Amino acid sequence: MTSIFKIPELGDGDISGIVVALAVKIGDTVRCGDSLVEVETEKAILEIPAEIDGVVEGFLVSLEQEVKQGEGFISITPLAKSDAETPVKTRCTEKTVEQETPSTRQANEDSTHGKSQQQSTTVIPQSTSRQCLPAGPATRRLARELGVDLADISTSGHRGRLDKAAVKAFAKQALKQQQTQSGLPKTQTQTQATPLPNLDAFGQNTRQPMSGIQKATARNMSHAATRIPHAYLQRRIDITQLEQGRQQHKAQLKSEGCSLTLTALLCKIISLANARHPIFNSCLDEQSEEIIYREQINVGIAVDTPRGLVVPVINDISSKSVKDIAGAITGLSEKARAGKLQPADMKGGSVTLSNLGGLGASAVFPIVNWPEVAILGVGAGEWTPTYVDGDISETPEPRLMMPLTLAFDHRVINGADGARYLDTIAELCENPFLVMVS
Repeated sequence: MTSIFKIPELGDGDISGIVVALAVKIGDTVRCGDSLVEVETEKAILEIPAEIDGVVEGFLVSLEQEVKQGEGFISITPLAKSDAETPVKTRCTEKTVEQETPSTRQANEDSTHGKSQQQSTTVIPQSTSRQCLPAGPATRRLARELGVDLADISTSGHRGRLDKAAVKAFAKQALKQQQTQSGLPKTQTQTQATPLPNLDAFGQNTRQPMSGIQKATARNMSHAATRIPHAYLQRRIDITQLEQGRQQHKAQLKSEGCSLTLTALLCKIISLANARHPIFNSCLDEQSEEIIYREQINVGIAVDTPRGLVVPVINDISSKSVKDIAGAITGLSEKARAGKLQPADMKGGSVTLSNLGGLGASAVFPIVNWPEVAILGVGAGEWTPTYVDGDISETPEPRLMMPLTLAFDHRVINGADGARYLDTIAELCENPFLVMVS
C-alpha cells in the first residue's frame, strides 16, 4: 500500500520553501531517517527525512518548486516485515502518515455490511501540487520574489493561465490591505524599493541574487530599525582574570570535544545578568500595551555563514553549565555554517549576543533582534595600561579591556536600567568566581 508523506513544519507561521535537492530517486529503497529532499527557507536548508522503511514510488514535487507545510511531496511503499529490520521498523512506523486509500474505505464499508473484500491502490494527494497550477516558470519566479501564493490568485490570461499581471495586481492589493490594517503611513520603504541609478556608465557590474537568509535578514532588520526606538550604552570592562581562567581550562575542554570560547563564558554571564534584571528578559506586546516577562532565559548567538547571518538559540541556558553551553555553541555553529539548522534551533530567543571581537572590530553597534528588547555587541579586547583601583600613585598594570555596546528598546528599558545591567556584566566578568556562586 503506497503512502503519501507531507512537508513538515518549516518554521513559525505560514512559511514556504524552495526544493533545492532530491536526495533519492524513484525505485530507491530508503530507511527511516534517510534524507529524501532538501528545502531552502528564508533561514536555513532543511533536510526532510523518511519516516518509514520503504521504496520510493514517485515525487509530487520537483526542483525549484515552492512548497509549504502539509503538502504531499513523495509516495513510498513500505517494506514488508521480512525486508525491514524489526527495531528500525518498530521505531519508524510510529510516525503519523496519511494512508487513507480506497482499500481502507472499502474495508470499513464491508465490515458494516458483513462483506469481505480488499483492494490496493496508489494514494492520490488530496491537495493539488503547485507544479500543476496553470502558470509559466516566469510567473512562478515573480510570485516567489513578491512572496505571493499562486493558489490565492484567480486564474486569468489565455485559457485560464495565471500571468505576471495577475501576480502584480494581487501583490499590490495585498500590500494596500496590510497597510490599511496596520494603520501605518504609506512610506516608500513599505510600498516599493527605491530604484538604483544607472551604474553601467561607471564600469562593468555583476548581479547576484540575495539568498533566502539575506532577504529575511534585510526585512527583519528594516522592521527592527524602523519600529524599535534604539538606545545605546557603551562600557569597557576588565576581562583579565576571565581570560586567564579560559586559557587555563580550554585545553581540558578541547580534549572533551568542547571549545571554551569567550562567547560561551559571556552567554553564561548574560544569563545571570538577565536573572538579576528581568526587564531584559521581556518583550513588548504592542497591541495590548503590555510587557511580557519571560521566565526561561534563552540566548541567541549571531553566527556569520556563507549564506548570511543566522541566530541559533541556546534555550534554558540558566540550567546549563559553561561546558554544556560551549558544546551547544560548537554544535549550533557547525550546523549553521553547513546550512543544516532546523526552525526549532532559531526559536525563542530572549536576548542576543553578537561577538565580533575575533574579527578585530573595536566596537559593535547591533540592531535589536525583534521581539527581543536587547542585544549585546562585543568588540576585540585590547591590553591597556590601567591604574588598578584608581590609585594613580602606582605604576599602571597591563589589563585586558573589552568594549561592550548594549543596544536596547527604549520603550521598555531606560538608560539607568541599561547602566545597571552593564554593571552586573562587568562585575561578573571581572570576578569570575561570582559566576560559580551566583
